Amino acid sequence: MKVTAYAWRDGAQESLPADVPTIPGLLDDPDTLVWADILDPTADDLAPLAGKLGLDAHAIEDALTAHERPKAVRYGEVLFAALYTVDVDGGSARISMFAMPGGMLTIRLGEGLDIDAVADAITENSGMQRFGCRMLELTLLDAVVDGYTDRIASIDEQLDDLESILFENHMGRRIATETFALHKGVGELRRMVLPVRDVAGTLVRRTAADERLRDMLPFAEDVYDHTMRAADWVEGLRDGVESVRSTNLALMDNQMNVVMKKLTGWAGIIAVPTLITGYFGQNVPFPGDGKPAGFWFSLILMIVLVVALYVSFRRRNWL
Repeated sequence: MKVTAYAWRDGAQESLPADVPTIPGLLDDPDTLVWADILDPTADDLAPLAGKLGLDAHAIEDALTAHERPKAVRYGEVLFAALYTVDVDGGSARISMFAMPGGMLTIRLGEGLDIDAVADAITENSGMQRFGCRMLELTLLDAVVDGYTDRIASIDEQLDDLESILFENHMGRRIATETFALHKGVGELRRMVLPVRDVAGTLVRRTAADERLRDMLPFAEDVYDHTMRAADWVEGLRDGVESVRSTNLALMDNQMNVVMKKLTGWAGIIAVPTLITGYFGQNVPFPGDGKPAGFWFSLILMIVLVVALYVSFRRRNWL
């Protein structure tokens, strides 16, 4: 377990030494905006903290569950939100946020978010620090959605690369493998991104309902717009991957039909002399007829021709 705490006073950022027992005291300071983060805690680690801060037991249980659906739930004055963070390479982690009047507490399962970068963004946006915890929760959500956007852009580039080689010969198997991997990745990303629309909507409604936060509403709506754009983009990616898969399957089916047509044509050509010689029972002398050398000559000839045909068909991806 690792505990990190950030504080802002008069627009300046301070790094506070912190452990679990000191977090309630930090969050009770009315003159300081505090964000406390706990990485990979256990239920025993959070038990005393939950009691002092009055956190709901169900929220704590959800925060320690690795595979919960993203959501936002209000417990009295505390807003609990659970999200997944994603990096550009597809690695994911879970982050749970407890937004309280005195600040924000986050619980992370995995190091999927650069919290120092988020803290720096809060420091740079000093003009909105007066809005307190609402500003913290929206900035954190914006950083999470930016991670979604980076990952979606990476998948989109991979999809463009596949589309560029879609009509090249002998690429069908590679494209099928890579599109399957992309389809799986997009499906996992979709399950993380789409529910965040509801979380963002909840935060925007909270901001719009408070007259004191009117100046903050454009920022909240901008974060919501980023969330909706990420959701729409991931839906478009899903359609794009399905389009590449179906096109590749159609091309492979067409290639198979061409191969079958060629093989059928050659089989028809070979069938004619075979039919004639077989019908008349022709058995003419050949080099080595009646001698052991003839047997070995015919056997080697058959093996060479079969191997040559196999290699030729293999190169053409017919086998």
